[in-house]
Amino acid sequence: MRLVCDTDFLSALQKMDRIDLIYEVFGVDRIYVTQAVIDELAKAPFFYDFIRKTERIERVVVDEVPSHISSAMLGKGETDSISYALKTKSIFLSNDKKAGEFAEDLGVMVVDIVSFLLVCREIGVLGLNDIEHIIELLKKCDYMEFNENQKKLLLRE
Repeated sequence: MRLVCDTDFLSALQKMDRIDLIYEVFGVDRIYVTQAVIDELAKAPFFYDFIRKTERIERVVVDEVPSHISSAMLGKGETDSISYALKTKSIFLSNDKKAGEFAEDLGVMVVDIVSFLLVCREIGVLGLNDIEHIIELLKKCDYMEFNENQKKLLLRE
């Protein structure tokens, strides 16, 4: 299984210092990140902390993005990541709704942060208290809000 991460997904987990969850949940020893995503992350204040932890992150360069992907109204990180995921049959980790729907329409499997946290909970990597804490951290550190349906789903007993 190959995973390619978008900026928003990595950024959210990095702000909580929980990128390790990706490896634990999916049982992979590395994740793939396009150069465009690295370039976007380089603008973040946490970048130097992030870059020190990249021994298990493989940077990939996407030389050419097919026109049907590049013409989408998405950022460079999203288009490169989707292109790479499509080419390598990777799972695309993204919390960008528009990018996720576009990728799914192309046949790419997409995992957003809610689905990821649900899997964490279902396989016992995170408990209810952990999920509550992560919801609060994401709100505080990443300004991420979960709607009531998402909260009910994530916090059900």
